Amino acid sequence: MIYKMVKEGCVLDASATMYPSVLKGFGRCDENFSLPTSTYFGFVLNGKYELQRQGQHYVTLQGGMYFSAPGPLHIKGDGEIIVIERVGYRGLLHVGGPVEDSGRLCYIDNSNTTIIIPPPRMGDPVFNLLVFPPKVIQTPHIHPTIRLGVVFEGEGECVMPNQKLPLKPGMAFYLPEGLVHSFNSFDSKLKIIAFHPDSDTGPTDDSHPMLNRTFTKF
Repeated sequence: MIYKMVKEGCVLDASATMYPSVLKGFGRCDENFSLPTSTYFGFVLNGKYELQRQGQHYVTLQGGMYFSAPGPLHIKGDGEIIVIERVGYRGLLHVGGPVEDSGRLCYIDNSNTTIIIPPPRMGDPVFNLLVFPPKVIQTPHIHPTIRLGVVFEGEGECVMPNQKLPLKPGMAFYLPEGLVHSFNSFDSKLKIIAFHPDSDTGPTDDSHPMLNRTFTKF
């Protein structure tokens, strides 16, 4: 696992992977994200940031809030924020949060998760809140594609073969595909924001709520 602290300004570059993506961390930010062929996923850890589109104020983001927005856009503010660029993907404009205290879905080893930005179509990227109750010892596992993210609240550790790394708020990370790892929480709840560059569930042309709940024979 590669990690850097957001407040120091950081870049975690996964642009040479199957689903090209880059995480950038900022304290003070006054940046253009200009590519119309990219979508930018963001999460504010603390502070306040203004998201601008077409040169106009769109929304003010505070701690615990998140967004996805196709380029171009401009972000200005101070605090701690991550912005993940998914290259070659034109996503939907989406703003939400603050994130809830617990996830809506079960995950392994008594942890839970919420899809905070879902895939518009099966295969598209996903932005997740992942919550570990205190004293979770997670089962070692792998993922078939990269993971990018940040520790939002709480402390713990990432355990890998022959290595342990502390997890603390403001720590951005990059998990290469196929890396055996597990996240363990300590005496308090651990909250992580995780970006998946792809998905294997979600709506398709043959299966989605509008179609599935439309009956032409009655």
